[in-house]
Amino acid sequence: MQGKQDGQNKKISVIIPVYNTVHYLDKCLESVVSQTYRNMEIICVDDGSTDGSERIVDGFAARDDRVIAIHQPNKGESNARNRGLRAASGDYIGFVDCDDWIEPDMYESLVRALEEEDADMAIAGFYREFEEKDKPCIRVQNEKAVELEAFDGKMLLRYLYERDAYRAFAYIWDKLYKREVIYRGAEGAVLFDESMQLGGDVLYLAQCALNTKRAVYVDKAFYHYLQRTDSGCHMPDLARKQDNIRAYRMVQKMFREYHVEPLVMDFIKRILVYHGSYMAELAYGLKDESVLKESQELMREYETEYRRLNAGKTEWLRRFEEILQYKL
Repeated sequence: MQGKQDGQNKKISVIIPVYNTVHYLDKCLESVVSQTYRNMEIICVDDGSTDGSERIVDGFAARDDRVIAIHQPNKGESNARNRGLRAASGDYIGFVDCDDWIEPDMYESLVRALEEEDADMAIAGFYREFEEKDKPCIRVQNEKAVELEAFDGKMLLRYLYERDAYRAFAYIWDKLYKREVIYRGAEGAVLFDESMQLGGDVLYLAQCALNTKRAVYVDKAFYHYLQRTDSGCHMPDLARKQDNIRAYRMVQKMFREYHVEPLVMDFIKRILVYHGSYMAELAYGLKDESVLKESQELMREYETEYRRLNAGKTEWLRRFEEILQYKL
């Protein structure tokens, strides 16, 4: 391993949960070990892989002493991330999914932004990548301009939850967090909710945002998010979709306790209606009457906020009205 370079005194812990991604993992890990920022520990938590991914992790650990290989029986992605968080010793924390990859200067750029702006969280842009060869990658763009200088936690929440206008803010992995955002002294680390199949990162990002006093946006895409057709978040599974709604309900409850401003609370309601509408469509296709009714009730619960925040979005409102008319 190379020694610390000038300006790289702070260590980054990168946490990568690994599970059966043998066709993608080499590219992922190669992109992380090749970062221009060298002072890193790369914590790979193999969550019971059976396809050879576990051997790829061990191979990288053998050739690069910054790679820490942890093997455990399959306990789920959130458990694997928590295992990584408990092992992390870095001044900064980052997350990478094992089927994605990053640009070589991602972490160098994010550390520079954190240190120049004395910020707690640095946010960057990302690309959507597709397995289909005829689909080019897409740079995810914010529809509205983001402040060029560092902004406070209140503004961060607006960026995170006005989701249609600030699409680059939605995920945990295109960010770098100061350790104090995640590790709260005697309280220990902020951990992922292991009861959720889907949506654990939603709740996690909300908790980290509440711990952030100052954030900075780097207007460049570094992270490549692969849209796999067989990934859990794209599968037509009602239980998993319900987990996502449960996650936003939990965010809603937590934000009430922290007296988050009404505008952000309305953005959360709009997101809940959005997920409720997709749940309704899926339930209608699967002929599940009870879930359809439950989803439509959620849509009606926040209909006023949804219509107000989507004023002028004719297609969105037309779809909303159509879904409310579904019957089984």
